[in-house]
Amino acid sequence: MTKYHSIIYLTRFLITTISLVMAPAAFALVPVLHFSDINSGPKVGLGDGLGSGAIVTIWGNNLGDLQGASKVYIGNKEAAHVYSWARADGEKADGTNANGPANLYTYHKIQAISFSIPATDADGENDIHVTVGGMDSNTLPFVIRDGNIFFVSPNGSDTNDGSFDNPWQTLAHVASGADDRLSPGDIAYATNGVTHTGGGLMVRSLRGTAERPYTIAAYPGATVLIDDPSSRGIHNFSRRSEFWNFSKLKIKTNGNGIHTFKGMRAVGNRITNHDYDRDGNLGGCANGQGGAISGSNYGIRSGADVPDVAGGIKVYGNHIHDFGCETTSKLHHVFYISNRGGSSIESFELGWNYLHDNKAHHALHVYDEGVCGDFYNTMKIHNNVVINQVGAAVNIASGGPGDTCLSMPVEIYNNLMVNTGLEISGCSNCNHYFAIRIVMKTTRSHVRIINNTIYGYGESGEDGYALHIQGQGSDTWNFGGTWEFENNIIVDTHNLPYHSPYRKEPETAEGNLWFNGGDDTPAAVPPWSAPELNFNNINPQMNSLAENPYTITETSPANNAGVVPTLPISYDLAGVPRGGAGEISIGAYEYSGAAKAPPSATQLMIIDE
Repeated sequence: MTKYHSIIYLTRFLITTISLVMAPAAFALVPVLHFSDINSGPKVGLGDGLGSGAIVTIWGNNLGDLQGASKVYIGNKEAAHVYSWARADGEKADGTNANGPANLYTYHKIQAISFSIPATDADGENDIHVTVGGMDSNTLPFVIRDGNIFFVSPNGSDTNDGSFDNPWQTLAHVASGADDRLSPGDIAYATNGVTHTGGGLMVRSLRGTAERPYTIAAYPGATVLIDDPSSRGIHNFSRRSEFWNFSKLKIKTNGNGIHTFKGMRAVGNRITNHDYDRDGNLGGCANGQGGAISGSNYGIRSGADVPDVAGGIKVYGNHIHDFGCETTSKLHHVFYISNRGGSSIESFELGWNYLHDNKAHHALHVYDEGVCGDFYNTMKIHNNVVINQVGAAVNIASGGPGDTCLSMPVEIYNNLMVNTGLEISGCSNCNHYFAIRIVMKTTRSHVRIINNTIYGYGESGEDGYALHIQGQGSDTWNFGGTWEFENNIIVDTHNLPYHSPYRKEPETAEGNLWFNGGDDTPAAVPPWSAPELNFNNINPQMNSLAENPYTITETSPANNAGVVPTLPISYDLAGVPRGGAGEISIGAYEYSGAAKAPPSATQLMIIDE
């Protein structure tokens, strides 16, 4: 142990001891809201006999598993009706769910609340917040505006008026756009048992706006299925639709789960292989050149009468699992959002998603090539859980004839990556055995990799690296940008190197903890990880017997030992406050038993949408 580490341990012990004595334990349980499925809608017109206006679902931590005396507010008014206040633990064995089919509780510890907007609220900009145990949460934005609310029910008819008492029968009737039955800003809630089968749900030339998007969402507690054994789940037909919200839907497909729309919000959905293959045999397999959530501007040029289908996308709290199989093409991914349209489009944000046991190659895949186009604003990849993944958890790469293809800033933080970088047997020249890969000279982004946990990567007895950020060996493949690496835990479980030999050094590398958990032989820590600034070959002391074995213990050397990062992060992966100097831990999780003050106003900026 170095003198530097001794000082860190002593400082952490003193700070933890003082905080436990002086700080109220409730600080660790401050309610925090992360995201909502919709952020605008009407305050009247619901018609279900319970609520008044649009039904909103919000997701956050420390909200409680039951409502009890807790309240949810929009503006200064209490919700018209609370439909559900429970763990976001996804679909049960009997097919029921409280707040959608996505399991966001196992690793994220997220709860969700579904409620209706009250008629007495003021029009215009409002804030949503909750009060739990006498403590107020942060706020989420919501705009109250006019608009229509429709319903779809298996017992309805497409000749009805779409009201709660006279619902439509099919989602295709909503998405077709015929007869001008929908206007921008309208919302359609699908009740339990609604199922769309065959050929995917085609959304045809329906253009909402940022202020007035279209929405298809599952009614609280409903199971709504898009059942597609062919190649499409939700499809942006001719790529002419934009600004759509899709919430709490279950999608089974052998192709693309959700094709992207400009300004899309995909929230709380569950996507997996179809039960049957395209020939009707048991055992579906997602395949093609796309992904569970996928889209690009390929073939679209500036001035064409087609929106930028991949721009400004928000993908929050989706649960994607068992997507792909042994024969899935290496061009099929979990997330595959690209540009290729020749003009810059708005970056996307991937947050709080749970991805596991997927054989589609690469989980969070950022790729562009050809004429490229690039993105503007920061691309954010955060608070995701990736477990048992073929290919990288995060892959950023590009190609093209010019010097620059991708240049947008990228933030990768609060992600848990377990057993990633797996290979499919027989996949020729795949070379996908990394947790994080950033390559190509035309990728010129500045990438911040902060407070992530990488636990196991590559194949035992084969190849694998936690990091493949290339800076040597090939002018074409060398990463053309810059990167930072702070407060990350990296655990090797297969006796494999931490960083590929063609490594590029980061601009900063502080507060990282490296540990070879495969045997007692220390692995070679990258030479850029200076021992006076990092924890090299030190056991992070995780909760191996706990429900979540990737959290840290109170005695962990990672507890409160991180550096203050260049990117302020308000909360950890499970909603525990990060704290400031001497109160931020290494890895995706804080030690949850320590009392910490809520984040400051500056730190809270990171969770503003």
